[in-house]
Amino acid sequence: MSRELRNRLTFGVIFAALVIATLTFDFRHGGSQGMAVLVTVIISLGAREYVRLARSLAPGLGLAPVLVPALALALAPLAEQVGLPPAPWAVLVAGLGLGWVLIDQLFRRAIDGFFPHIGATLLGILYLGLPLHVLMVLADLPGQDGARRGIALLLVFVATVKLGDVTAFFTGKAFGRNKMCPSISPGKTWEGFAGSFIGSVGGAYLFTWLVGVGLGVAPFAGWWQPAVWGLILGPLGVLGDLAESAMKRAAAVKDSGGSMPGFGGVLDIYDALVIAAPVALLLARVL
Repeated sequence: MSRELRNRLTFGVIFAALVIATLTFDFRHGGSQGMAVLVTVIISLGAREYVRLARSLAPGLGLAPVLVPALALALAPLAEQVGLPPAPWAVLVAGLGLGWVLIDQLFRRAIDGFFPHIGATLLGILYLGLPLHVLMVLADLPGQDGARRGIALLLVFVATVKLGDVTAFFTGKAFGRNKMCPSISPGKTWEGFAGSFIGSVGGAYLFTWLVGVGLGVAPFAGWWQPAVWGLILGPLGVLGDLAESAMKRAAAVKDSGGSMPGFGGVLDIYDALVIAAPVALLLARVL
């Protein structure tokens, strides 16, 4: 077994255990403190990695205009829980973030690199803040009996996209012959993509059962719903991975960072959630 694969397995298990423990803590205590801490760590590390990547095309890109609005956007669903009055906090955060970005550009660089800097900053805010905002909303969805069905769904969601990602990696390594997008990610193959369905659907069924046993809350009412969940969200996880590969390709780097041995950086783990998260919330409301 190669060192990279050993690190991937070791840190993958550790990271998965941390996520499961955090969400279980919130479920048992009826709050969102654990998830808020986890989101803060992800955005704090992810923003640094993103800015490092984006500076290849926008050299003067600042960290604070990406990190602060992204974190505020992600945590906006908690506003009323901490005593703030009811308001469209996500919209307000987005508007204030846009104002900050424009003012920062005008006073620091004027018209120099206007579109690259504004575009890269806004992409960073949305890329980091919006999916995690959606997942915070997903986690708070109640079930028919008032239990936090959302936590159960969030655990199934993470398992679906990440196990799809894992099986795509191993299937591609073992059977990959036909390149999927060689100009973006030379290692991804159509065989690996096909294998991702095994992990995503299998992960959806496995964690639906585990969550039902462990938390006593059924994420779904029917036997067929985890299959739909996996078949739709699994491929979206692969597309999220591919989008982050395009970022790294544009920045001419192999990994987004080095904080997660075997994976690269935080963004190399987070990427599979980005495109799939809004669809997961939609599915949660209709399934």
